[in-house]
Amino acid sequence: MTLQKGLGKGIAVPLIAAAMVASGASAAMVSFSSVFTNNTLADKVYDISTVLSLTSPLGNTAGSGTLAIVVTDIRGGGAYVKSVGSTALYTSFVKGVKVAEMGSAFTLSASAFGQNSYTDSFNKTSYGVSATINDVIDEKFIFILSAGDQAVVSGTFVVVSAVPAPGAIGLVGIAGGFAVRGRRRVNL
Repeated sequence: MTLQKGLGKGIAVPLIAAAMVASGASAAMVSFSSVFTNNTLADKVYDISTVLSLTSPLGNTAGSGTLAIVVTDIRGGGAYVKSVGSTALYTSFVKGVKVAEMGSAFTLSASAFGQNSYTDSFNKTSYGVSATINDVIDEKFIFILSAGDQAVVSGTFVVVSAVPAPGAIGLVGIAGGFAVRGRRRVNL
């Protein structure tokens, strides 16, 4: 995990920076949450990445992700978190292939001594990327925080196998058979 590239005098306090592999190695999750305080007199760019190497193959991948931001004005002139140009605030990758992004050309503002929040999520049935052992999944956050202000930024990235296990397909078939059988008895 890489935190706070080029922070200068800005402060970042990691609250949670965790990565884990779910049971049965059929899913993996990367999660990040941190408080950023820009105590400088200029806007500050924050560039954060969280990374997980897979310990089991997932095959064809799918999954979901979330992004949450709270910005607080602590200096009295209004506050903002915004994207760096048209670059997305949040981007997720499987094996270096971008599979999702949120917050392109984005600005979240708060009034003087105020606070504002933003949340977003995605859910994809297929990323079109096959992941094997030692492949990397990661999420990247890059944003600008106004001078003298504070932001809480968090996100999750979940990667699952897009192909259900053979036993799951069998259970769906059996359940479907019972549903059809039950309908036939009702219609007699």
